[in-house]
Amino acid sequence: MEYLIEFEKKIKKDHIDSVLVQSNNRIIFEYYRNRKMKEKQHKIYSITKSVLSILVGIAVDKGFIKDINTSIVDYFPENKDDAKKDITIKHLLTMTSGLHSPGNNRMIPSKNWVNFVLQQEMIHPPGNEMVYSCGSSHLLSAILQSTTGISTEEFAKKHLFTSLGITNYRWNQDAQGISIGGFGLSMKTSDMLKIGSLYLNKGRWKSKQIVSTRWVEESTFPKVRIDDTSAYAYHWWNMTFGNHTDNIFCASGYEGQYIIVAPEYKLVTVFTSSIKDESSRPLGYFENDILPYIVFR
Repeated sequence: MEYLIEFEKKIKKDHIDSVLVQSNNRIIFEYYRNRKMKEKQHKIYSITKSVLSILVGIAVDKGFIKDINTSIVDYFPENKDDAKKDITIKHLLTMTSGLHSPGNNRMIPSKNWVNFVLQQEMIHPPGNEMVYSCGSSHLLSAILQSTTGISTEEFAKKHLFTSLGITNYRWNQDAQGISIGGFGLSMKTSDMLKIGSLYLNKGRWKSKQIVSTRWVEESTFPKVRIDDTSAYAYHWWNMTFGNHTDNIFCASGYEGQYIIVAPEYKLVTVFTSSIKDESSRPLGYFENDILPYIVFR
């Protein structure tokens, strides 16, 4: 326990807002910078993408989405473009659509985000190269709304959030009423932990299978190698820490928001932060402070 006391001293000096560490389904460390942080709806930024991935999996399980290898032009009849007919839902999930990514600073002011993304030029053949893009995630949210007939937020509430007991959240929309796929969610730290626990337990929550084990495994299995220590799956990151070669995967967001899942150690760690300069710092805390404590205790 002394180890965790030292860890707490470190994070108190940093811009860490909250940390939860759960081992074997039991919370072994809990930190909030102040009392407000426990109930706060934290902007989780790109962790939204990983939640969206879960929803796509549920939609596949329930037959709303027949096949992730389907061309995206099937879902946007007003934007038929032969140049984009080879882009599939799977390409959006792995960020390998080949579409130019103009950045959020150009997408957000546009009048119609979906049209804006679809009008971007092709810079690579689909599947060739990863280009990280909130636009790809937003197209996925639009496809989810098109196939289910309800908003992505409503679908999440009906098929994910209610089962997990997640009630205190906000999901912003674009001007067309499409839940923002790339960064629109805000939720409590404790609810972020539930998302991680769901995936640690291969899609099962208590006695209910929320999303299929097959999807959990497929969506977190490395698809695109980024460098020696990281890869990308279906809107989830895969991370290698030192000699730990097992599949540790995580959801990450701007300014240091993280849900880190280490199945081999039955470990889920959540960080919310307001780190402006080096948002990957929580990964360092996980590698140097949390993992050693779990492995060697």
